Amino acid sequence: MEGSKAIVANITVRILRPLIRILLRFEVAHSEFSELAKRAYVDVAYRYFSIPKRKQTYSRAAVLTGLSRKDVVRIREQQENAEPPNRGPLNRATRVIGGWLQDSEFLDANKKPKDLPLRGEIGSFEALVARYSGDITARAILDELVRVGAVIYADRHTVHLAAPGYIPEKNESAMLEVAGRAVTDLLRTSAHNIADASHAHFQRQVAFRNIPESVAEDFRRYSHDRCQDLMLEFNRWLSERSKNIDPKPGERTMRIGVGLYYFENDNQEE
Repeated sequence: MEGSKAIVANITVRILRPLIRILLRFEVAHSEFSELAKRAYVDVAYRYFSIPKRKQTYSRAAVLTGLSRKDVVRIREQQENAEPPNRGPLNRATRVIGGWLQDSEFLDANKKPKDLPLRGEIGSFEALVARYSGDITARAILDELVRVGAVIYADRHTVHLAAPGYIPEKNESAMLEVAGRAVTDLLRTSAHNIADASHAHFQRQVAFRNIPESVAEDFRRYSHDRCQDLMLEFNRWLSERSKNIDPKPGERTMRIGVGLYYFENDNQEE
């Protein structure tokens, strides 16, 4: 056990380094991070480490986490009274692009996204936004998607989907949400695989050392194109099945997906 804890401690430092780069960029001090860590410890203790068929107690959560019972009580009260996070702008833009890629009304005969007229009750950008963005206006969604380069004007009255995803390159808040979601999903997969190796989820990585910078640049472009094609294929597969297969009575539904990412660093940096 001591050997395993030493490995976990080493891995934790490696995971924290890029996270702390983000925290320091946004002036999140150690004291603030410490409070966030306490909240996460308490949340995980309640979600995953309660005794089956028994309600988790403040005292047991304190023993599990190493926090004081007073801290556990305070944090649980904060969590129970907290407002749900507002995910509006990112989710709305993502859903609009997802609808454009999936909904047959907005696809051509080859299942490629059409160029859409701005206005109209059927097959228009206005109709797309009304169906997938809730109460956000078509103009607000269009301005955001044009701003990040996901949509361009084909002419004065028609728009073209330029990128098969919402990549908020000029919006730090949205970029943070995208990063947080991707890292969380990856770590959840790792946690599952460690806990249940016999039913491991797919998790692979290709990495080479001592690659010349010129080759790295070629691979960056090559991997981007191939990953984009694969993600679109996954998107089409899930879209078809999500539309044509309803859950059985009593069957739970799940959020599923696959993440791909490019990385590069110095040979010495882990």
